[in-house]
Amino acid sequence: MARIKTDLKISLSNEDKEYIKKKSDVLGFKTVSAFLIESAKSHFRLNLDMSVYRNLAREINYIGKNINSLIRRINTDGIYSDSDIDFLKTNQKIIIDLLNKEYDRLLNLKKNFNSENLSLNDKENLIKALQQNQLEVPKKVVLEEVYEQIKDDIIYIVSEIEKSPKQDKDIEDYVWEYLYGDTTFSLDDERLIKFANDIFIYTQKLKMKLAKLDNIFDDDDWFSFKEILDEYEVY
Repeated sequence: MARIKTDLKISLSNEDKEYIKKKSDVLGFKTVSAFLIESAKSHFRLNLDMSVYRNLAREINYIGKNINSLIRRINTDGIYSDSDIDFLKTNQKIIIDLLNKEYDRLLNLKKNFNSENLSLNDKENLIKALQQNQLEVPKKVVLEEVYEQIKDDIIYIVSEIEKSPKQDKDIEDYVWEYLYGDTTFSLDDERLIKFANDIFIYTQKLKMKLAKLDNIFDDDDWFSFKEILDEYEVY
């Protein structure tokens, strides 16, 4: 049964209109309507419950105050006992256990969360929210999906380089070394996400080009890709 088509009128500035049209074109959509429909289907609001981290911070802060009180007394008196050492060790272990418990909870959330529709902008907002609340979460935990996207895109590019009669093995080896080198793990959060976006857009354009009959990864493709890699290279 054919779908009945209708119109949807929206008001927006000329700048927003041009931005949407360019974004639609860059991502390979045939029409702006198709782009907007797909964007609406994949969009969701990311709500962060920061109370968990505030409670954790309060608990650790309370333990830290007790430790600081003991240290001040030791510095004043110039002596300490075995029970003082046991107190420090016990409270240090409590803090480590609390952090490990929360780390395990985050990992468990990731395992049970399908992040395929999580955009890079959502990830960036997540990072900013954590930073605003003065919370340090290991980059690997927060940005794991970004690293995975970069890896998947570059592996696809390498596979096309391997199949191309116009490219030699030196280029293939260079890209592998770049992927597993220090560059991606040396970038700050903002540049890492920008790098992932640039690689993603390049990969989508490459896929559209190579989808045409008898098209191969040529020198122009390599030079365009190399420009991106050079921009983010760590020296």
